[in-house]
Amino acid sequence: MGSMKDKLGDTPYVFPSAPGWKEGETSREAAEEVAGGAEAQRRRAFAYIRENPGHTADEIAAALRESVLTIRPRISELRKMQLITNEGRGRNRSGKAAHCWRVR
Repeated sequence: MGSMKDKLGDTPYVFPSAPGWKEGETSREAAEEVAGGAEAQRRRAFAYIRENPGHTADEIAAALRESVLTIRPRISELRKMQLITNEGRGRNRSGKAAHCWRVR
């Protein structure tokens, strides 16, 4: 298993190595605004998952004292980078089924 740094390397500024957007200028602007902090948040989430496997994105956000709206996209990016995989199911804050994560 390579480290997160190995996987990131000199990746271009595109999803999943940077926040993505679906359409429109506002969505793109929002992605660009969070890009600076996204890498640090992704690294923190990855480190948490490595040390504490089996938690949902909402639980990870709570442990890191971050908003779920900040951490959920970072979890999606880590999954897309194939750095994490789901390890079963738990419940998110609203009581809905959610994946639990572990490092590959």
